Amino acid sequence: MTIQDLALSLDGYAPSPAVIAAEMAIVGAAIQSRSALDEASATVEPADFFRPAHRLIFAAAQAVLAAGLKLEPTAVLEELQKQGELPRVGGGPYLHTLMRHAAWGNIGYHADLVSGDAQRRRVQLACQAGARRTESPAWDPDLDLDHIRKQIDEAAVRRTGEMPSGVADEMVALLEELENPPAVRPGVAPPYRDLQRLIPSLLPGGLYVVGARPSYGKSTVGVDAAREAAIRQGVETVVFTLEMPKKQLLQRITAAESGVQLGSIIEHTVTRAELERITDVGVRICTAPLTIDYAPGCTVERIRATLRSKMRTSPAGLVVVDYLGLMRGPVRAESKQQEIAAITGELKIMAGEFEVPIMLLSQLNRKPEERADRKPQMSDLRDSGAVEQDADVVILIHRDKDPESPRSGEADLIVEKNRNGPTGVVAVASQLHYARFVDMAPNHTAPSGRPNLRAI
Repeated sequence: MTIQDLALSLDGYAPSPAVIAAEMAIVGAAIQSRSALDEASATVEPADFFRPAHRLIFAAAQAVLAAGLKLEPTAVLEELQKQGELPRVGGGPYLHTLMRHAAWGNIGYHADLVSGDAQRRRVQLACQAGARRTESPAWDPDLDLDHIRKQIDEAAVRRTGEMPSGVADEMVALLEELENPPAVRPGVAPPYRDLQRLIPSLLPGGLYVVGARPSYGKSTVGVDAAREAAIRQGVETVVFTLEMPKKQLLQRITAAESGVQLGSIIEHTVTRAELERITDVGVRICTAPLTIDYAPGCTVERIRATLRSKMRTSPAGLVVVDYLGLMRGPVRAESKQQEIAAITGELKIMAGEFEVPIMLLSQLNRKPEERADRKPQMSDLRDSGAVEQDADVVILIHRDKDPESPRSGEADLIVEKNRNGPTGVVAVASQLHYARFVDMAPNHTAPSGRPNLRAI
C-alpha cells in the first residue's frame, strides 16, 4: 500500500475550506468537459483529492474517457453505478451539486491548490512512517535512513502540469550550444592529458569501471581522479574506500600532491624542506571539496544515503568507489555473480538518479597471468559479465613489473569500452613511490615507434 493510498489515515488532518472548494470546482468541471479533465489530469490524480467522493468521481470520469465514451455527467454516473460506488459518492444529487460548483477557465489554479495539499499530506504521512521505523528493534541506520529520506523525497514531488513536448526546443538549444560552446565543459575531466583525448569528460550519469589485478594501480587511478576533480577543478568529490583506512588514503593524496615519497610520510622520516612542501599542499587539500568515507563492507544503500544527504547542501560531482569486490550486495542474492550484477546495476541507476559520474574500481581475475603478454581483457572483470554490460566506460590497467623491462616505469590504460567515443591505449608514467600516475612527456613514443595514443 502506497503513501497515496493511505493519505486519509492521518489522524486529525483537515484541509482548508479553499482546498475542498477547489476539489469541487475541478471535479464538477471534469465530469462535464474533456478539456477540463485533461487539464486537471496533468497536475492532479485521483489520490490527490482529500474527500473520497471526489477521488471516486474523478477516477470514474477518467475511466469513461479511457473507454472511448463521450464524457458527460450521465456516463460518469453509469460508470460509478457499474463500479458499485454510486452510493458512496452521494448518488446523482451530489453530482448535480458538483456541476453547480464547476470551475471554467481557471482549472490550473484550483489544481495547484489540490496538488499542494496532497503534497503536504504525503509528507506528513512519510514523517509518521519514518518515526515508526525508528522504533523498530531491527533498525538499520544505512538502510532505514535512506528509506526514510527516499520516502520523504518521493512524497514531496508534485506534478507540474507540463505535458511532454516535441524535440524542437531541445534541437534549437543543441544548435546554439554547438555554435557557442559553453566555457565550462560538462562533467569532470579525467586526470591524464592523453586520456582526455579519448574521454574528454566523466559525464553525469555515467558508470566508469577501472579494472586491474591487485597492486597494479587501480586505487592510484581512483585517487588521481579524485585529486584532479576536487583539488584542481573544485568539484565536490566523494570517495568510498572499503579497503584503505582514511588516514592511509590521505597519506597517498599528500604524497601525490607534494612530491614527497609515500614511504617517508608513512615512516615519519620527512626532511624539513619536505615538511614545508607538505604544509603548503595541506592547505589545498583541507580546502578542497573532498569527502572520504571509510566504509568496510559498504552497501549500495549507504552510498545512496550519502549522496541523498549531500544533495541538500553540496551535490556530489564525482563519486569514486574502491572497490567493487568488497561491497555487500542484497541479502537475497543467491550467488556472487548475482550480487555483483545487482550492485553494478544499482550504481548505474544511482549515477543517473543523482546526475553524477561514478568511478568504480574492480579487480580482474587471474586470466591475464595465463597469457604470454599478461595484458588484460574486458572479460577478465571478476565475478560477473554484468560489470562490462552496465559500464559506460571500461579502463584496464597493464604494467610490466619486470625492473629490467624498457617500460618498467610506464603503465598502459587500456580503454576497452567507451560508449561515447573511441577506444584506445594511453601510456602514463608510473610514479608509485609518490602514489600517482602522471602524463608522459609530450614527445614520448612507445618502444615500437608508434604513438602512445592509439585510437582503435
